[in-house]
Amino acid sequence: AHENARFGKVNDDLTERNIRVGRFLAILPPTLQYLVHLGVVFVIGVGGLLAMRGQLSLGEILAFNSYLLWVMMSLSHLGMMVSFISSSAASAQRIYEVLNQTSTVTDGDIVLSGATGRAALQGVDFAYDGHEHEPVLQDINLTITPGQTVALLGATGSGKSTLISLLPRFYDVERGQVTLDDGCMSSYDVRALTLESLRAQIGLTPQETILFSGAIRDNIRYGRPEAGDEEVVAAAQAAQAHDFIMSFPEGYDTLLGQRGVNLSGGQKQRLAIARALLVQPRLLILDDSTSSVDVETEVKIQEALDASGKERTTLLVAQRISSVFGADQIVVLEGGRIMAMGSHRELLATCAIYREIYESQLGNGPGGGVS
Repeated sequence: AHENARFGKVNDDLTERNIRVGRFLAILPPTLQYLVHLGVVFVIGVGGLLAMRGQLSLGEILAFNSYLLWVMMSLSHLGMMVSFISSSAASAQRIYEVLNQTSTVTDGDIVLSGATGRAALQGVDFAYDGHEHEPVLQDINLTITPGQTVALLGATGSGKSTLISLLPRFYDVERGQVTLDDGCMSSYDVRALTLESLRAQIGLTPQETILFSGAIRDNIRYGRPEAGDEEVVAAAQAAQAHDFIMSFPEGYDTLLGQRGVNLSGGQKQRLAIARALLVQPRLLILDDSTSSVDVETEVKIQEALDASGKERTTLLVAQRISSVFGADQIVVLEGGRIMAMGSHRELLATCAIYREIYESQLGNGPGGGVS
């Protein structure tokens, strides 16, 4: 009821404004036309009297009338332009508000090369702009070792997606630091790194899959345009996308609509995973990337990821607890805090939150939940 009332108020206000603008635009053209023709009548009337007295010639009257028409018609067009400019100015103001915004994430000076995949979050606090008193993450301490698969598990709003957004520096932490290691095992605060070199080491599949109009092949190699066809196919096979791609008459040359409207949710997610794998990242972040995929396909994707990336570090965000069973370390988040960390077996035995999630999704299951 509250939202309906709020929408009704905004809608009524917009309707009233549009009616006022419509009335103005309806009155303006005939008014200007009336003034133009009134001017013509005045010129002919006064000019006729002066011509009868011999003070003006007929040619002078016609010339003056023509000049008057040109001026008055230009003024009428100007009046219409003013009405459109006023409405355009409001739109332009909103556009410039966006264009003039400066990012708080500034480029660092250090070029990161040969990252090992080791990442650490040390004493991290974070809150979104304008909500400084409502921290999303609090006192996060997490170390991810090279080649490890770490899963983040928690309810909606627990801070999982925010946490992984700190690694590629979509946001900067308020307190603490996020570090990555290079090939020489030196740790760098991500704020000191150039954004290009940092993000070149990270492959990310976001919650909302973004695909572009164009061929499937081009969508997969969007992050690495120079990749060959064999590499594209290998990435698609690892993401379990090859079979459905080849079911299309045009195969990898099949054209997609904007945002992949001609694909299912699961198909779009698999293409996003293939795109991330093709970049060959040292750190792969999967943000609930298999939520629309059936369990059997999800298992195959995980097996392919394990087989193709022994040295790659994987950070996995999941809603389904079955997605995290094989992780080396599972991190349970609640209210922006880490409540527990450990393997599936350890958490079943020691963490009430994890056990509650397990039982609500799977029940006791075969073998009493020890998988």
